[in-house]
Amino acid sequence: MIIFDISETLFFNIGIDVFSSIITLIILYSYKRDFADTYSIRLLRMIETAVLLILLTDIVMWILNGKSGDYVRALSYIDIIIYFIMQIVVALFWLRYAWYRIFGHSIPRKNEAFYVLVPFIILSMIVIASPLNGWCFYLDDANYYHRGVLSAPMSVVILAYLLSVSVIALSQYRKEVLIGRKKELLTIAFFAVPPFLGGVAQTVFYGLSMVWPCAVVSSLMILLNRESQVISQDTLTGLNNRRNMERHLRTYEEGQNRPVTLIMLDVNDFKHINDQYGHYSGDMALIQTANILRSIFNGTSAFLARYGGDEFVIVMPEGKESTAEEITQKIRNNFDVFNRSKQFPFLLTVSAGYAISTEKANNRIANLLREADENMYQDKSRYHREQQTQQQ
Repeated sequence: MIIFDISETLFFNIGIDVFSSIITLIILYSYKRDFADTYSIRLLRMIETAVLLILLTDIVMWILNGKSGDYVRALSYIDIIIYFIMQIVVALFWLRYAWYRIFGHSIPRKNEAFYVLVPFIILSMIVIASPLNGWCFYLDDANYYHRGVLSAPMSVVILAYLLSVSVIALSQYRKEVLIGRKKELLTIAFFAVPPFLGGVAQTVFYGLSMVWPCAVVSSLMILLNRESQVISQDTLTGLNNRRNMERHLRTYEEGQNRPVTLIMLDVNDFKHINDQYGHYSGDMALIQTANILRSIFNGTSAFLARYGGDEFVIVMPEGKESTAEEITQKIRNNFDVFNRSKQFPFLLTVSAGYAISTEKANNRIANLLREADENMYQDKSRYHREQQTQQQ
């Protein structure tokens, strides 16, 4: 361990904390200005607010460190307690955010209470009691800050939670089929890396404050990924949006004789679902359609996109008609399986049409889209005829 004199690190630590606070304020402003007020964005705003408080209290800690006076001592204790409590708050909200983004739902309450809230409450009690017992931190007679015997174990526990999220995200990354989702999972997995490196530097060079300035780097990565999602991802289903699909299809237009199969899907009776059961049910139908497609193409190189409205597109580097037939039938079978679960008060089915191209040609992609669309509407016509026959 390399120990620096307080005078050598005071201005460096305050300076980097001030710079990091400015960046954090910019991140907070971006979440308020550029994003809808969703559950995940609210969690990110809470995380950034807690990070900002950590940085500000760290600045106050350095300013008050070693200053004499009873009022200074009391203020220092309050400031340091807030500093440590906010670290626990960041970990808590990060766990909630990461779980929600990885699995699409909140942490089950029983699991969160036992595995997260109870341990974090215990850590908070240790922090609050430290002015009396010095477990987490203490001030000497000259009002200089010192780490307590439980300071390092606390940091290890919090880091373990963050790293566990990284492991879960990487595990899901291997199963994910969407490029955008893969990027997001990697970003979530990366979140713990800069604070960890900052903690190593802070341990080796005692006196430097690096963990939370490095955490701001993680926050920037999350913000950049969210902005990328706004550009390339459909906000309702999480699939690629039409713009990103067109960009992906251009790689086939510009490439050599790469085979490509394009499957176009349309949710049957979608207007009826909206009219009879409400737009919320319509949204749930689209989300479930996307979930079924994800499960089918998990672990493949297929590109999934919401084309618009209730239409979806699947792009595969494949040129065999038998494979396209097999996949479209598999899609129908999976929707049949879902309908047997009776989760919706209506049947969720799709019409499908595909087109295949094995050689580079003029207007290759436009022709693929047109042919797949025509075949899909032929399939939809067959569906309507069957419905009319059943009603007679």
